[in-house]
Amino acid sequence: MILVAFGTRPEIIKLFPVIEALKAQNLVFRTLFTGQQIDLYEDVKNLVPAPDFTFANAFAGDEKHNTLGGSFLKIGNAAEELFRRHPFDIVVVQGDTTTAWALALMAFYNGTRVAHVEAGLRTFDLANPYPEELNRTFISRVAHIHFAPTSQAAINLAREGALNVHLVGNTIVDAVNVFKAKMAPPDASGKVLVTLHRRENHACMDRLFDELQAVAVENPDLEIVLPIHPNPNVQMHRGRLTASNIRVIEPVGYPEMLRLIGESAFIITDSGGIQEEATCFNRKVLVVREKTERPETIDIGLGRLVGKEIAAAVDWARIPPPPPGESPYGDGHAAAKIAAFLEEYGS
Repeated sequence: MILVAFGTRPEIIKLFPVIEALKAQNLVFRTLFTGQQIDLYEDVKNLVPAPDFTFANAFAGDEKHNTLGGSFLKIGNAAEELFRRHPFDIVVVQGDTTTAWALALMAFYNGTRVAHVEAGLRTFDLANPYPEELNRTFISRVAHIHFAPTSQAAINLAREGALNVHLVGNTIVDAVNVFKAKMAPPDASGKVLVTLHRRENHACMDRLFDELQAVAVENPDLEIVLPIHPNPNVQMHRGRLTASNIRVIEPVGYPEMLRLIGESAFIITDSGGIQEEATCFNRKVLVVREKTERPETIDIGLGRLVGKEIAAAVDWARIPPPPPGESPYGDGHAAAKIAAFLEEYGS
């Protein structure tokens, strides 16, 4: 039997197409929600079936934002008990979260094969992004099946000696296509979508917000929209954004986020997923990071690494993007390919 595990909003967004593909192929599977992001779960829980298993009670009564070690131990201890009680043939994990790494390690310890969706992303710098680079590298060491989203990811895995590597594309394209089919074709406007939340940026979030303030003051024709992350390390700096053309709003649902991407003249973000989603709308992205594990967005002319220097890169962002083409992250059929391989490797 297959277990599909998720604990965060990005995992659910990228795994719901896989779950739908498993249903379409009549494969027997169960789902697990670890509770890692209880506060963001409500937004996307309707994309997946009600979980067959949950570790959410392990986080009950705690502060909303747990430490990395605390979350790992809670998920790991609960997973150990789950695997003792329920034998699975394959555990499917996605990406580079604490959920993915804890589940992969506990599955490995209990003799259960691991299938890693979105395998092979690398910056080769454990500090950027932190701790995700470590998590996904470790998952690759224990995974039995590696579903690479891009050719570069597959090359990275091959260089590390990984076996059973399959180039399938990124399920984010599948997910975006589901929602785009329900949306009116968006037109770029004077909006600029901003998302900033990464852990490695917490220590300099004050400077990044000052950069946003400078962008707003220097470009009064732009409407800067920031759905602010609930993490207190981000929230504490919202008072620095005083320009009249900055709109700080509460977190939005996934369809609304895609609408904002489509309506934006360009995007400012430290998110990994938005670097991918932007290519589905042919929107430019200023990547507020020192390194990216998604070089494909940069390679096709839609992305630029800016570190902390956001304002200096706005002139480039305002130049119209190249003509739209296919996303470098796949053809929108990644989930079906993954399900076919899971059937082949299954019980």
